Amino acid sequence: MPVTRYIFIPELTTFYDDRDYPQKIATAIKKAITQKYFKAHSTRQEASDPKDSLFRSRFPMGGILELQGNDESELSPDYISRRCTDILALSSDEQRTKQLSAFIKKVHVKGFTLPFAELDLKEREAAQRQSFDFNPIEDSALQLTQPPLLYLKKIRPELLFLLFTDHQFFLNFENWRHYNAREPKGRGCVYDLFHATTTLCERLMTPSKATLTMEEIQTLHKQLSESVFANSKEDKRGIFRESCNSFPLHYDAVTIAGIKELLQRIKSDKQAEGFRIGYFKKSLIVSSFCNNMSILIRQEEPWKKFPIDEEDVLTSERLKELEEFERLELERLEALAINETAKSKNIPLEDVRAIIKPFLQDFTPHKRVVKSHYWPNLSYYYSDLSTNYRHSSPKAEYQYDLGVARSHALASAGNVTPPAVNIQDFTEQELEDLAKKIYKEIQGGANIHLFTPEPTLALKWAQEALQKYNRTIPHTQNAEEAIQIIDDLVHELEILHLFYDVNCRTNYLLMNFLFLRRSIKWATEFNPNRLDAHSSKERVLQHKQAILRTDYLIANQEQLAQYNERLDLIYFANLRHLQTVQYTPTELSAIQVDAQYAEIAQPLIDKLAEFETLFQATLNTLLKKYDLPQTAVTPQFFPVPPEYMPFVKALKQLQSDYNINDFFTRVADLELVVEIREDLKRLQTLTGYNAQSLLAEIPTVEYS
Repeated sequence: MPVTRYIFIPELTTFYDDRDYPQKIATAIKKAITQKYFKAHSTRQEASDPKDSLFRSRFPMGGILELQGNDESELSPDYISRRCTDILALSSDEQRTKQLSAFIKKVHVKGFTLPFAELDLKEREAAQRQSFDFNPIEDSALQLTQPPLLYLKKIRPELLFLLFTDHQFFLNFENWRHYNAREPKGRGCVYDLFHATTTLCERLMTPSKATLTMEEIQTLHKQLSESVFANSKEDKRGIFRESCNSFPLHYDAVTIAGIKELLQRIKSDKQAEGFRIGYFKKSLIVSSFCNNMSILIRQEEPWKKFPIDEEDVLTSERLKELEEFERLELERLEALAINETAKSKNIPLEDVRAIIKPFLQDFTPHKRVVKSHYWPNLSYYYSDLSTNYRHSSPKAEYQYDLGVARSHALASAGNVTPPAVNIQDFTEQELEDLAKKIYKEIQGGANIHLFTPEPTLALKWAQEALQKYNRTIPHTQNAEEAIQIIDDLVHELEILHLFYDVNCRTNYLLMNFLFLRRSIKWATEFNPNRLDAHSSKERVLQHKQAILRTDYLIANQEQLAQYNERLDLIYFANLRHLQTVQYTPTELSAIQVDAQYAEIAQPLIDKLAEFETLFQATLNTLLKKYDLPQTAVTPQFFPVPPEYMPFVKALKQLQSDYNINDFFTRVADLELVVEIREDLKRLQTLTGYNAQSLLAEIPTVEYS
């Protein structure tokens, strides 16, 4: 009879979903056995008790592996250790996963349970997709049958955030709070998303021209970047970038076909200042300089060269001598640190000087420490700066690194010079081979970026894409064709990266606004960054799956709301340092959540309710106008047009089910009087009905 045991693994929550999780889990098990804290429990509750754990102060960071074997001997430490040794010797994570799944059945992390086979997010995505009734041929499944705002109102208020956050996070036990914590400045990025969506809903409620302008995109970006640029010295909200930039091609956001399309684009553009693809590596010049300054100050001990007793009162003359000494000593140390940085980094000395000199002039580190114990304080400060600049490069250093990376690109075209690879004359097979090479490098962990065009060129191409969109979108014949045209635009805007930050969020929200404006359902994307480097065909498929994901969310709201409520409680339990891995109802019963979400979401909730009230009021007004009582007298003196009765019937049905598609289909064949025709146009504007116009073919019939 199979035997089940449970073991606690420290820090499991920090790596269970990493790309190389099979290797890390096998290593963690071996480490637990080697360091004698491997302990097999007969129940999960025993394994969840932190009292006897060496790691009780960080217990929530851990997790529990549920092991299963044919007998006790297969779950002994020695046997499992040997298995893990063999597993670590395998050549691929796929092989390691298969071998680990033979005895690890489930993983318990963050208060949730996952089958071991679904640790990989791709497996969880695939499992969710299987629950969709996905038929790529059915165009009707993509189309709205209700006004866009009433369609959005079908979603419970507490789940509205799912519309514009990456669904991969929600499947990985994170909700809006975790998303917001990544960019908490200002009012938070989730507030910005709700604020911008509310504004877009207002636009859907009012008549507007069919064309999309660059100014509207800038306005959207300005709202979405309020928090990102909060308290910044430069206001970059809605401002186009003025220098080149780049973004990483993430392993989950690329395919071979998508990379090949980017390569074909680079080849056809033939622009040296256009797109390029290549490795991006931080030089860390400023970080290295700061570290060298910290070390040099400690080694040189400049305070001994100008000794001062703390009780001494410095005369003005002596003070001037001290200031002059500090100035000269700083210049000497800075020169030494610059030389050491250039030498250790193997970077031309003039390049290092060109970055460090402006940094020292603008940032003036030597003026940011107190004079008491000046040199030791300055050494510590430079050490802290070195750490900070390892994570975030100053602008000048970033632009230098970008220039070096572009000059060594794996793919460029036009008038480019070596060592950049010019693919202008590559054959299709050579492009295919290069795409496969780049894809393999990215999957292997290489930091490969798409380098964007020079700003003026990027804006020119964006305007051209916008003109093409405005020219073609009115002539679409079906939902899939409209999705393709909208995707062409937002993909172009995404890879052009017109703004300093918040490009993907801007384009994702823009895409869904354009979908709603064309009577297409909202697309809840698993990973919006797949806009970057999936092929055109693959992106359209992603959008269609994302539309069905929204249908899935609407159909399963009760279950998802309970899941989200538990995520909220666990989030606050962690803030309060609750030492648990199970998060039982008893443990969570004392946890209170705040009202932040209600405050953030309320304007959008109110806007959707406002539209429903307006819509019902409009229908009531029309019914009062057309639902005329028929008397014995009226037919003779004031005949009611025969079209009124079916029109009233259609209005009542619309009032009941909100099905605008059915409504406009039913009234399309009526021979209408002028006033009905005008009211239909007003209804069409109010409801955002943007399917092919049926009214254009309706003749105008006047009754006398």
